[in-house]
Amino acid sequence: MKKFCANKRRTGMCQDDSGATAVEFAIVGPILFALMFWFVDLAFSLYVQNTFTHAVNSAAREIYVDPDRTEEEIRTQIESELSRFGERITLTMTQETVGGLDYHVIVANMQYHFKSPPFSGASVTLNAESRAPVITYQLEEEAEAS
Repeated sequence: MKKFCANKRRTGMCQDDSGATAVEFAIVGPILFALMFWFVDLAFSLYVQNTFTHAVNSAAREIYVDPDRTEEEIRTQIESELSRFGERITLTMTQETVGGLDYHVIVANMQYHFKSPPFSGASVTLNAESRAPVITYQLEEEAEAS
């Protein structure tokens, strides 16, 4: 490698910058890697949020199609769809009336813990809510009898 000797006349020494890149990378590299891991962790948390919301909406569709499903069956369905994340899920099912119509309301919460080094202790609560109308089927024989 050729040395750059622009200041040799003034100082009597040549400058050698062959290690400058390694020093700069040692300073900036860990920050860049930490940011990269944080962005990957943030993207994964958004994926988990999307999957979580999809599972709750899927359960609401199942209630709409089969209104006789129990709360335990719905809870089992949501937990089976989210079991790969290994998180604890809080599920609340209620009924409410809006504009004279009854709705099943599913509210689910889950703690997501970040795993990347700068934020490894932090967590965020993922929320999902979905509604399905309460449908009661009446057989023709029962309708004629009443």
